[in-house]
Amino acid sequence: MSTYEKTIALTGVSGAMGGEVLKSLLQSENNFKIRCILYSGEKRIPKFTAKLLKKYRKRIYKFKGDIACKEDCERLLDGADYLIHCAALIPPKSDHDPHGTYLSNFIGAKNLVDTIIEKGNNIPLVHIATVAVYGNRSYPHIWGRVGDPIISSDYDTYSMYKLKAERYVLDSGLNKFVSLRQTAVLHKYMYANNLKDGLMFHTSWNCPLEWVTDVDSGILCKNLIERDLEGRLENFWNAVYNIGGGEKCRVTGFETIDDCFATMGLKTKKIFKPNWNIPRNFHGVWFYDSDKLNDYLDFRTETNEIFWKRMSRKYPIFRLAKIVPSALVSKLVVQRLFKNTNAPKYWIKHRIDGRVKAFYGSYENFEKIGTDWKKFPLLCEGKTENGEVDYAELKDISNAKPLLLNHGYDESKPLSSLTFDDLEKAAAFRGGRCLSKDYKAGGIYKKVKWQCRDGHEFESAPHTVLKGGYWCPHCCEPKPWRYGALADIPFYGQLYFDTHTGDEVNDVYPLSEDEDDFIVG
Repeated sequence: MSTYEKTIALTGVSGAMGGEVLKSLLQSENNFKIRCILYSGEKRIPKFTAKLLKKYRKRIYKFKGDIACKEDCERLLDGADYLIHCAALIPPKSDHDPHGTYLSNFIGAKNLVDTIIEKGNNIPLVHIATVAVYGNRSYPHIWGRVGDPIISSDYDTYSMYKLKAERYVLDSGLNKFVSLRQTAVLHKYMYANNLKDGLMFHTSWNCPLEWVTDVDSGILCKNLIERDLEGRLENFWNAVYNIGGGEKCRVTGFETIDDCFATMGLKTKKIFKPNWNIPRNFHGVWFYDSDKLNDYLDFRTETNEIFWKRMSRKYPIFRLAKIVPSALVSKLVVQRLFKNTNAPKYWIKHRIDGRVKAFYGSYENFEKIGTDWKKFPLLCEGKTENGEVDYAELKDISNAKPLLLNHGYDESKPLSSLTFDDLEKAAAFRGGRCLSKDYKAGGIYKKVKWQCRDGHEFESAPHTVLKGGYWCPHCCEPKPWRYGALADIPFYGQLYFDTHTGDEVNDVYPLSEDEDDFIVG
């Protein structure tokens, strides 16, 4: 392999994915140089990242700063040949800091894009987006793909600003970009993050999750840069892809938590009760199209099983749990988190109506779930609220096509060959119109005019709408959250009623809990 001495600008090196990207780039046969920004608001750098920064200090230019500051973005990109943007404030931190999430997840991305354009628009951007932009997915719509509706789950400030950032990237006019929607990541900080916050209760037992590991995420980005330099990424750029670990990484929320506690010799049903975890308003999906990205980048080296074995070796002390009664582990490890403001049990106890309504549907629904696992329908055991299913058949991707969502236009056509009539058909499926009657086939990255059902006019590229899954920025982004208002639009309604009833369509959830927490009508 030829070697290329290129400079890679990298954000988010203190995070689980960013740290692994840093490691993979530095271990490449290419003599990559790295420019990275260390968030000035961070008290300390994780040991994993600190060791890399020290070991490879001759090849790394680092400085303290903040991507929410435009000048720091300009400094980061000075002399860069590529930018890999991993930085984001993620749950659980994002759940407790909405304004910081806005600055990190949206303003930071905007500053980086603007800086690239101002510098001549010649720095390829690898933007790390998120599966969270697809919102809640439940049976039967457990398979997803690029172009599906973009929806932020109620109260999820992380996804709210990540989708806003991705849309900015897609409609910015960048010459060379790719947006990679990162799935749920199995990473080295999982235990620490989940054992000190109520976040673990946000994993719905039956939600579909296609994991990828932090290590494979690092390999992915390294391979992307290397293969682009080698000229091996034909027709790859200027697109959206889903990152996923593939067949052996597709499980449910229950299986994930059960695998986690299995490293301690424990069983989930002995530690949790069914109604402790929310049944909806989360995110996660099995990707129908994640193999496409792996075909380009060949990054998959680990499965869920391999990851949990790795974590078991990393924390051998957890094996001591085998000799501790499950009831005691439940009380000392899990139930102590009920006092956390991010825990559903806290919402129930303190009558936080909006949270209870958004995540359970009602206090009555919470009670109906109950505490008896024998009465709770687990999808991974072939049970749903409406009867039994064959879980193995459900997971088989060859059976997934009938479960895919309708995008409202003829997807057998190449995007570049779509005409105005095709755009008009897609707009009608979204409840609106395409106003650019002079549109000519091939202009998929140039903004055209659209009108939504409520009369809002906006400009967005056909690629952003059809492959991004975006629509009216006034109606379809949380200002505040009001997903039910879109339920009568076919594009959105095909998902909404999987987990909602008709009497919820007027429910509104405000952006700030300083306001009334829940509003009807």
